[in-house]
Amino acid sequence: MEVQVEVAKLGKYAVGVSGDSVEVVERPCGGISIVIVDGQGHGKAAKRMSLMIANKAAGLIEDGARDGAVMRVINDHLYAFRDGQVSATATLISADLAHGCLVVSRNSNSPVLVAVEGSPRCLDSPVEPIGVRRLLKPSVTHFELAEGTVIMGFTDGVIHAGRYGQERFSLPWVYQQMAQNLSPRELVDRVLSYALELEQGKPRDDMVVAVMQVTGRNENLGIRRVSASYPL
Repeated sequence: MEVQVEVAKLGKYAVGVSGDSVEVVERPCGGISIVIVDGQGHGKAAKRMSLMIANKAAGLIEDGARDGAVMRVINDHLYAFRDGQVSATATLISADLAHGCLVVSRNSNSPVLVAVEGSPRCLDSPVEPIGVRRLLKPSVTHFELAEGTVIMGFTDGVIHAGRYGQERFSLPWVYQQMAQNLSPRELVDRVLSYALELEQGKPRDDMVVAVMQVTGRNENLGIRRVSASYPL
């Protein structure tokens, strides 16, 4: 099998600097994780905070910490750093080869969508954002590491797209895309384009779309690839 990851992000219109941060991290015992952090507010201040949290989470993962522990530590870190006065939302999506499972951890008001062989499921249990309370538990869900599984995470700029017009962001529409056997890049591009269309090309909030997909592997060398595009 092969785990494929694709991430796209976009800043709020006319602000430029996205307050959302994303890190893709290789796990020390095998596997890969996506860290998604939505900082409170917009612009450079939100970016500094979200990047600090995402980097902290990435470092903990690289040190071998379990996902639930990572979420608790970044909550404690933000709470101590900002005295409980600033919040952020965090989502952690992992393919954990050491335990042979997929793990979704949330302290976010945005859902995570999971499709197994085309059958969708929405992880949207109520959870608190990090940073506002000392003792905070994430929502943690495990899935089998199985071919044909697709996991999609967002920040709330995507989920809330379309508030100006009659049409709102539709999770059933996203489920239809997830069932079409698209590549992670095609899936991310479709969902981000859909959200932008609903916002009439002028997003009112920062946007992140991230996809993790488990597929069959076509070659035996085990080549690992990372690519990035960063417009200046």
